[in-house]
Amino acid sequence: MISEYDKVKAILDSCGVTDIDEIEYGGECFDELMDYFADEMPYGVMKARTGMPDEWIHDKLCDLGFDKEFA
Repeated sequence: MISEYDKVKAILDSCGVTDIDEIEYGGECFDELMDYFADEMPYGVMKARTGMPDEWIHDKLCDLGFDKEFA
């Protein structure tokens, strides 16, 4: 069974991201992460009405441990 960490790491690796601060709002990696987290992200955040999707994704990546060195 592949963990959520491994799935997200594969997305980051495919985009060449070694630091989560490299993820650009609207960039390829951001779009892939939006697609991956679409079922989990609250609708209001996804539409940037009740929160910012980039902040939500950053917080989620930190929760998964990507705020530490992972390359």
